[in-house]
Amino acid sequence: MAEEFVLDNPDLKPFVLSDVQLTGTKIGGGAYGRVDEVVIPVAAAAKTIYTFLQEGITDEKRIPKAATQFVRECKLMSSLRHPNIVQFLGLFFFSNSQLPALVMERLVTSLHDLLEPETSSIALGGSTGPLTFFTVDLKCSVLRDVASGLAFLHDQKPPVVHRDLSARNILLSSDMNAKIADLGVARIVPRMKAVATMTKGPGAITYMPPEAFAPASTKPENSKYDSSIDVFSFGIVSIFTIGEKFPCDPLEPTYIAQESGLLTARTELQRRCEYMQSVYDKLGFRGQSREGHPLVRLITQCLHNVPDKRPSITEVQHLLEEARACIGGCRSEENKSRLISALQIHSTSQNLGHILQDLVKESAGHQLSVWTKEKELVEIQERLKAKDELLQWSEKEKQTMREQLTVKEAEFRRAEETVMQEQQRVLEMKQQEAERVQAKEEELAHTQQQLNEKEDQLKSSEALVANLQHQLQQAKILAPYIIKASGPGLVSATVNQAAHILVELSDYSGRPYSLHQNITATLEHVYEATPTSSKRWLWSKKPHGNNVVVVTASPFQYDVTYTAAKQGKHTLRVKVDNKDIDNSPFDVMVYAHPSQLGQPKKVVAGLSTPYGITFNKQEEMIVSEMVSHRISVFDRRGQKVRVFGSRGDAPHQMKYPRGLAIDDADNIYVTSEHRLQKFTTGGELLKCIGQRGKKEGEFDDPRGVTVRNNNVYVCDCDNHRIQVFSINLNFIRSIGSRGNGVGEFDAPDGLKFDTDGNMYVTESGNERVQVLDSTGKFLREFGREGKGKLGSPSGLHIADKYVYVCDHGDDRIVVYEASGHFVTSFGKRGVKEGELYEPRCITSCANGFISVCDFTNNRVQIF
Repeated sequence: MAEEFVLDNPDLKPFVLSDVQLTGTKIGGGAYGRVDEVVIPVAAAAKTIYTFLQEGITDEKRIPKAATQFVRECKLMSSLRHPNIVQFLGLFFFSNSQLPALVMERLVTSLHDLLEPETSSIALGGSTGPLTFFTVDLKCSVLRDVASGLAFLHDQKPPVVHRDLSARNILLSSDMNAKIADLGVARIVPRMKAVATMTKGPGAITYMPPEAFAPASTKPENSKYDSSIDVFSFGIVSIFTIGEKFPCDPLEPTYIAQESGLLTARTELQRRCEYMQSVYDKLGFRGQSREGHPLVRLITQCLHNVPDKRPSITEVQHLLEEARACIGGCRSEENKSRLISALQIHSTSQNLGHILQDLVKESAGHQLSVWTKEKELVEIQERLKAKDELLQWSEKEKQTMREQLTVKEAEFRRAEETVMQEQQRVLEMKQQEAERVQAKEEELAHTQQQLNEKEDQLKSSEALVANLQHQLQQAKILAPYIIKASGPGLVSATVNQAAHILVELSDYSGRPYSLHQNITATLEHVYEATPTSSKRWLWSKKPHGNNVVVVTASPFQYDVTYTAAKQGKHTLRVKVDNKDIDNSPFDVMVYAHPSQLGQPKKVVAGLSTPYGITFNKQEEMIVSEMVSHRISVFDRRGQKVRVFGSRGDAPHQMKYPRGLAIDDADNIYVTSEHRLQKFTTGGELLKCIGQRGKKEGEFDDPRGVTVRNNNVYVCDCDNHRIQVFSINLNFIRSIGSRGNGVGEFDAPDGLKFDTDGNMYVTESGNERVQVLDSTGKFLREFGREGKGKLGSPSGLHIADKYVYVCDHGDDRIVVYEASGHFVTSFGKRGVKEGELYEPRCITSCANGFISVCDFTNNRVQIF
């Protein structure tokens, strides 16, 4: 049964050993198993579990539990390697049984056997005299080894809690190194605080904390265990080690659990406190108070009744170092050597005992008397002892000299490093202080300068307000009315089509003002002349006042109608009583009728896949060249004047730039691969945002971009939404989601606003133009049927009352009225002038002409 637990476990099969000999010597035993001495070929220890027939155990419930603990201990020990943990060597099966055995290193004795009066003479080779060499400083070294082993277990991921730490489970090597053994009831826990239920009687009762004695009524609250159980047991081990007085177990754990509960636990705690007197006697305190001694503080904190108030094992290590520095001990090395000699003699005696057994077996074959062999062995033992003592003394002297030299060198290096570090620290502190003082002075000067500027601005504002108030009073005296002009005719018009504006008069309270006034209006055409030798463009004005009609709509309203005969810039001047009204003259752009387009006025060639286009206030044409990863700027004659941008991921670089837009300050906005960038008109980067993703401010193939009312709108194509940012590129909101319904998008590519604030969006996925109001509410859609059916729309432009859409799927420009009614289209696939190949973006020039990015033909055509 036990064999199946091992052989069926794939984690333990690689550790099975062969050629293991059992000496027949029992080393120890526990509740579920025993420990025997074996040879593999060196001396080792083998731990086996009980069966039905062995050791007189017949309880069938204990066998699976013992096997489970045995497998757990094998797995755990095979994964742990530390100088203060007993080393796992492997597994094997005795030839005469099916019992699995855990093989580990063979050590000299246990801490319990070394200090217990009944066993110390055996541990020290038959003499208790050397125990006087086990001074407090050497005991601290042993405790430090134990703490190091526990720290290693607690630092595992996940941590390991021993749960059965006692003096019997702390083994000593021949050179007085302490190692922790018996991990049979250890537990791997997910984290260091209370996470698992404490089983009944996990370890020796004397070393168990108060929470282990809790009655059944309090089990749900106090039945958890963590690393603090090992810390408490370490405190009991410390009492036994320092005081050399062992607190015996008065009762069995099963009896305590059934009977007195908390009363027994309280009695046990009182007994532990009484044993602290032996610690006080051994320490002597050297002028310190009882509570202030590091060892007393260590033990007191470890034995705290509340688990959370106990220190961690790392804090225990710090207290041990403090105690070691406090205790000192000039003869600690000499005492340690003598104690080691006694342990090594005991180890040698054990080895010679094995030799004696072999010789006894051989004596039967050679008919030698046992007495003769024993005498020879005694002589061999004496010679070996003398030789070992001589070698130990020689090695000790050499090692002492080497250690002293190493210590001195290390002290010198540490002192030198400390001085250098202190000097460097002082220099850095001085430098930092100087920098702080300088920064404070600069900040104070800057603050003072800002304060002065604010005071100057306040004075200027007060003077301006006073001046405006004075002007307002004068204006009321000179003109007791206010004139307001409105209507689409103030901005744009179409050749040979009537355009309208409305002029309204009111007093300063907003009430209609109905006195008779003399109102006149004139329209003038501004046309472009031939460039001069200085490369400056001249403008001339030619009046066309006869085509302006003023009609009185009411006593305080006037309808001004005009018809422009030519395409391009015009100025509309409106006067009342022979004085220009506010903002007069008005700049009006007159566009050619869409039916008159078809042959370009001009072609700008030599570009590399032009995608986006816009114009600044200097009437410079700005084009994004996608595969060249740059922005090119042209003057009004079509000459390239500057270029900025290059391929890369740096903030000032770009990949595949597409959409372009201009704000009122002539700043340029560029959409590129998953980013939105803002440049000055000269190409200096102001800000860069975005990365690939679906969160706010992240993009997936952004395309069209436009600016309105200090907000930046971006077509986030593959995220199927419109993202809105402030002029400083701070996220504001998102519009729409994927779909083909109203207010939904499928691959939005371009967007523009009309004069009423309505947003027009092209969708290449839904093959339509969708119109939303300023709040995002759906108004209408068009482009899905009839002559105006779109193949794959991208960029669009709104000029006067017409909507121009780039249909790059059908290589043409489709023109609609704002209502969505089809007007006309022009262009077809080809390379000749007037022909198009995947047009991507469209806009109007300063002179009213329509500019189109002819993407695959690598040119811009101006119609």
